[in-house]
Amino acid sequence: MSYVGIFKMHLKGELQYRGKAISGIVTQVFWGFMRISLFTAFLATSSMQDFSLYQMSSYIWLGQAFLAAFYITVPPEVNKDIVRGDICYKFIRPMDIYNQWYASVLGSKIASTLLRFSPIIILGFCLPNSMGLMLPVSFEAFLLFCVSMCIGVCLCSAVILIAIYLSIKTLMPKGASAIVMSVTSLLSGALIPLPLMPASVQTVLNFLPFRYMSDLPYRIYIGNFTIAESCMQIGIAFVWLVALIVIGKLLMKSSLKKVVVQGG
Repeated sequence: MSYVGIFKMHLKGELQYRGKAISGIVTQVFWGFMRISLFTAFLATSSMQDFSLYQMSSYIWLGQAFLAAFYITVPPEVNKDIVRGDICYKFIRPMDIYNQWYASVLGSKIASTLLRFSPIIILGFCLPNSMGLMLPVSFEAFLLFCVSMCIGVCLCSAVILIAIYLSIKTLMPKGASAIVMSVTSLLSGALIPLPLMPASVQTVLNFLPFRYMSDLPYRIYIGNFTIAESCMQIGIAFVWLVALIVIGKLLMKSSLKKVVVQGG
């Protein structure tokens, strides 16, 4: 089976879980309203000028709509393979194990996103400006938003592969996944929009790959970056993508030279 075949298999498999998608939509809408209420109160007492209430609510709704694309977690089937020792069967396939997992993670993420995002986007457009979703600031910004989203999903998949590496090394998949998810959610803007963070913190985050996963696409969409700045940021995101894939491949290769298999 080719890597494209693995991608398609997980894409089609995830598309069958419509009940799971419906419950996810309801949960994400609920938390969307909760987060907008929270950050509206924050902006009311803040002197911030370059991040309006409309931009903030749009940022939140985009985050809720595309949560599945940027949610960091080790796939359950990979966890089971590691815990039960079935990971050893992956070694006998004439395929690169990193590429196998990357294709499966990417396929599952795209399928989960396709099932969830459109109802939340439609709801966001129907709400008033104070808590709704704005249109892209321009057609060019929308195109760059789409490009940065594609790179962001690929970046997220590369981070998940690093989490899988940690799971193999520690034999504690849930712990490794929880740590990576917590760090990534905070530093990518999934918990707190990065424009609401102190300028000094944002400066540090500019040197890390996490903000390019979700923060960058959303800020391009709402007009926080000019077209020239957006293109430059997308270039940096692509460099990070290549770097994380190379690092992930090297880590995975080193870990498989001396892997501990547990289970019976």
